[in-house]
Amino acid sequence: MIIHDLKEDRQNVSSGLPIALKLVPFAFYAGSILAVLLTLFFYLSFKSYESSNRQLKQRLSQAEAEKAKHTQKEGDIINVVKNAEGLAQWLEGARPLQPVTAAIGRSMAKDSTISELQLKRNPEIPAHTFMQLKINGGGSQQIETTLNSIFALNYQTYSAQQVKGRNLTDFQATLIYSNR
Repeated sequence: MIIHDLKEDRQNVSSGLPIALKLVPFAFYAGSILAVLLTLFFYLSFKSYESSNRQLKQRLSQAEAEKAKHTQKEGDIINVVKNAEGLAQWLEGARPLQPVTAAIGRSMAKDSTISELQLKRNPEIPAHTFMQLKINGGGSQQIETTLNSIFALNYQTYSAQQVKGRNLTDFQATLIYSNR
């Protein structure tokens, strides 16, 4: 039994597709190929962006590490400079005390003697020296003479206190050197 022999030829019912509609399958295939190409292009662009972004982040982290290293070095240098400035200020303020003791000794009159003399330098402010002077005899007049000899060495007294006893005068003050 042959079925295709039973088939009759038919007349064309429609006249066929217009030319524009015949191009639709070609446009579909071209659009599909274009979509695949664009997807590949965007994928490669994204991978390139990720790679360059990774490199930039690595360079940024290296730059930050270098900056931290330089900041640390700068901090070390600043600390050294501060220590050096402190030492220079201490050396500038640390005047020798021998001229002060010699001036005090030379200022004593015949009837006065030094019972006790203490000179203590302030470790934080070396220009300030605490002086405690105990004099036997002479009284206030001897204190004035001694202070005048100390003033001649460009020292000033600060927070001076004087206590008179029977034959003993106790004088305490902070000596401050001044560059006049």
